[in-house]
Amino acid sequence: MAAVKVVVVGGGIGGLTAAIALARKGIDCVVLEQAPAVGEVGASIDIGPNATRLLHELDLQGLRRVGVRPDALELLRWRDCEVLLHVPHGAEAEEAFGSPVLDFYRPDLHRVLLDSLAPGVVRLGTRVSGVEETGGRVAAVLADGSRVRGDVLVAADGIKSPIRQSFVGADDPVFSGTVVYRGLARRAAIERVHPDRVNRYWLGPRRHVVCYWIAAGELLAVNLAVQEASWARESWTDEAQIEEALPYFEGWHDGVHARLQACERLLRGAVFVRRPLEQWTWGRTTLLGDAAHAMEPFQAQGAAQAVEDAYALAACLAEVDADCVEDALQRYERLRTSRAGDLQSSSSAAAGSFYLADGQEQRARDEAYRTLLERLPWGFRQPIWEYDVRDALRGTPVSNGG
Repeated sequence: MAAVKVVVVGGGIGGLTAAIALARKGIDCVVLEQAPAVGEVGASIDIGPNATRLLHELDLQGLRRVGVRPDALELLRWRDCEVLLHVPHGAEAEEAFGSPVLDFYRPDLHRVLLDSLAPGVVRLGTRVSGVEETGGRVAAVLADGSRVRGDVLVAADGIKSPIRQSFVGADDPVFSGTVVYRGLARRAAIERVHPDRVNRYWLGPRRHVVCYWIAAGELLAVNLAVQEASWARESWTDEAQIEEALPYFEGWHDGVHARLQACERLLRGAVFVRRPLEQWTWGRTTLLGDAAHAMEPFQAQGAAQAVEDAYALAACLAEVDADCVEDALQRYERLRTSRAGDLQSSSSAAAGSFYLADGQEQRARDEAYRTLLERLPWGFRQPIWEYDVRDALRGTPVSNGG
């Protein structure tokens, strides 16, 4: 078999995980990342068992050291902190799913991924300006006019993906109506208010708040979502003052205000989504992660789906030689488009449920939460976490003799 070489464009969580998964299969890979250095972009990230089981199989060292396994998740009323739902998330859930929920400071997870790759695999400060396919190979065209050639090109270049747009045309991301403020509170400043490892969600009219421990338990992530805020800009690096967010949560429980005021700063970002695509692959080029399926964060599946993509892509490519990669990419597309599209839809639906104004619909929702564990003992994300992409891989062989 002729060896396969893969060029990955984008060094985020999806792109780096793809490179690791490919390396574990013995596939040569290079990652082209336009950022000149590895920075601390973003704040917190929650990854469920459907993805952590894949990361563990990839033998990543340090996940447990920097991540936090929560003991439980609670949904709470915005004004009085009434518990609507308490879901166990600790050792029992890990045993049930074969892998834990883990919460990370995003730069910590990024560093674990980078450290799992051989030196030279990731090329920083490398901007890709286009894609070129000729003579049975594909190349990333760099800004300086040079080319990095391979048998497959993976566009893991994020929600603004120029590569995606080169194939499907300009389709600007759509503002979801939600602006998120992300803050971090140090343990010394907040431990008395939030002493346990319980992930707490406060639900209220057009707002919700999520708090959980990250960074080996040294930082509390404080994430505040505001629907129909007046500001909308695609960025996770714009800073905002605490005073900007406080008025949105007037009348909310004192515990929300205590957590918010313990943060040293906030990062403000509008949540944008992409329309679902039925096609991710064109010849020897395919999409991965947010470039393919950017979604709202209300099922905590954005990064997890990029991990599933990465694992599935590597598994498909491992079964073919360089002449049959297009068959493998078509198999990857068949595996992933439906799953990712379903989660784009369910994440949007979850947002609507979280944001209900007080009234009849809200009371019906709260009553449904109170009885949910009778049907789903591990909570509303149980069906998502039960999915195992490895099962799907066993059921979808490469077509056309690949």
